[in-house]
Amino acid sequence: MEQQQTGRPLQGKRIAMLMADGVEQIEYTSPRSFLEGQGATVVLVAPKAAGEDIQGVDHDQPGERFRVELDVGGANPDDFDALVLPGGAENPRHLRASPAAIDFIRGFDIDAKMVAAICHGPLSLIDAGIASAKHVTSAPDAKEELQAAGAEWTDDPVVIDARLVTSRTPDDLAAFNDSMLKELMVAEGTDPGPTS
Repeated sequence: MEQQQTGRPLQGKRIAMLMADGVEQIEYTSPRSFLEGQGATVVLVAPKAAGEDIQGVDHDQPGERFRVELDVGGANPDDFDALVLPGGAENPRHLRASPAAIDFIRGFDIDAKMVAAICHGPLSLIDAGIASAKHVTSAPDAKEELQAAGAEWTDDPVVIDARLVTSRTPDDLAAFNDSMLKELMVAEGTDPGPTS
């Protein structure tokens, strides 16, 4: 039996991080660094052309800019093992205005792949038809909209409902990252498909 490289349990996994202008940068950089440290390949997907920039924010201040690696219009959920949706109040507003972004999110749910969303990220799940009847958490000011869409909302650091992982704020990033890893490991251990 082939052993995974020590400390690289996600070797061979491809993970999409879907985001737009106004993304809370720590909710992108922390999960990306963590997942790459576990051996995953992470791709920044956006409703912009590859090579363009996404404007991050640090709370309410302009932050770093991040280079788009794949236009969501040409992205296929079949090419990825999981999806991460960072937060930031403006970020999901831009994603929700992009039919291609919503279709991309929906594709992961249809294929029963992990979707992880933090802060305001879960708002995009509403448009993708994923929030209804799901147990979630989010930034507190997203609570009412999620509940109105039929989600059960609780004020917990992380909530896992089937393949959906949600979290509240940057303060919860350690728990969010750990929960993503556990969910991806469970998925790997129960996947009946061939291993590479």
